[in-house]
Amino acid sequence: MKIALVPLVGLLVGLSTPAVARTPGGGPAPTERPGVDLALRAGYAFPFGDVDGDMGDQLSSFFSGAVPLVIEAGYRFNSAVTAGLLFQYAFAQVKDATGCGNRGASCSGSIIRLGIEGLYHFQLGSPFVPWVGLGTGYEWMNVDLSGPGDSGSLGAHGFEFLNLQAGGDDYLAPRFALGPFISLSFGRYETATSSGIPLVPSSADIANTAVHEWLQIGVRGVFNL
Repeated sequence: MKIALVPLVGLLVGLSTPAVARTPGGGPAPTERPGVDLALRAGYAFPFGDVDGDMGDQLSSFFSGAVPLVIEAGYRFNSAVTAGLLFQYAFAQVKDATGCGNRGASCSGSIIRLGIEGLYHFQLGSPFVPWVGLGTGYEWMNVDLSGPGDSGSLGAHGFEFLNLQAGGDDYLAPRFALGPFISLSFGRYETATSSGIPLVPSSADIANTAVHEWLQIGVRGVFNL
């Protein structure tokens, strides 16, 4: 007895492949079941506000901007609510006003953030899902200076007490979305640090703290497990 091999293979593939949920517009539908969301963000950050209220040092006097990479891991309670953790490492662009470029000196900077966040997704019955978010955490700022026969570092750290976020997930596949985001964080450096710099203490409390902000814009990709 001859077996129609091609139709049989097609039938088996059809039976073993789960159906892909579609929106009324025909695009992939967002994942609705509980699970884990993994996300990666990349973009550009603009500094605002002051580092120290006494000195009047503006954050923009140290940095012209930064290029952040953010990793997120959260638990998806349903199609609307996700809560989890985020970690950021940003490559900061240090200004010459800090002494970089003088007598052959070179500098590099970083902005590290660790925090928690909650996101709410608006279900509109389309592959594009707008969302808003809130977060809080801790921030470390650091500048490394190196030159002929000399090197050192300056930094500060403190709480990021509020992070406001908004964006949109464009579902290119049932479990993968890519879209824009914008965020604005409010923080306060509470401790100044240094290393390898004479007559400067390694750690000291900032007596008159001040509020600073980071405005980020970029692209976010998320994968629903």
